[in-house]
Amino acid sequence: MGWLDFIFARFEPARLVARSKERRDISGLVRLLERGDPSVRHLAAAALGDLGDPAALAALLAALAGPDEEGVRWRAAEGLSRLGEPAVAGLAALVGHADPDVRWKAIVALGDIGDPRAAPALRARLADPDRFVRGRAVSALARLGAPCLSLVLDTLADPDPRVRQGAAEVLGLIGDPVAVDGLLRALRDPAESVRRAAAVALLRINPTS
Repeated sequence: MGWLDFIFARFEPARLVARSKERRDISGLVRLLERGDPSVRHLAAAALGDLGDPAALAALLAALAGPDEEGVRWRAAEGLSRLGEPAVAGLAALVGHADPDVRWKAIVALGDIGDPRAAPALRARLADPDRFVRGRAVSALARLGAPCLSLVLDTLADPDPRVRQGAAEVLGLIGDPVAVDGLLRALRDPAESVRRAAAVALLRINPTS
């Protein structure tokens, strides 16, 4: 670190982050993300996300799973979504994290990336004990679209009614007529919540029926 960087780090950390970003100093930004105070970590996470360099993957994943200070987790999740395909496996692992805040942020990032390989991990969160996390999983699966249709249709037979309900909601949001037969069968589901979700999904797919 040069003398100017030392001054910025001590007295103007925001300028140090901006300077590091301008120079595409990934290792320097990673150090700030890992060891800076919360406000600096927030700025470093945002800068790494803007640069979109896969070299920042491990640090951004650790920041997402770490303490949520000054919105660091959200900035890390945004950065991971910008990394795209290289971040899928790490994010898929974090959707099972003990903290629901980490889970839903990882789920949103996977939905933003839109890689079908994330579908099994997202499908598992339809049974999440946290209602908000389940809702984010529904939205993320719907954003994956047609490539996950077969998996979601099979999920209509899951023994957990929460999962069946989520699957029906996903199918309605995707809006593909291929799902109609499965949703018609779901209208006879023993759980009222599933029947209601199936009815709404059918109306979404064919609003004139």
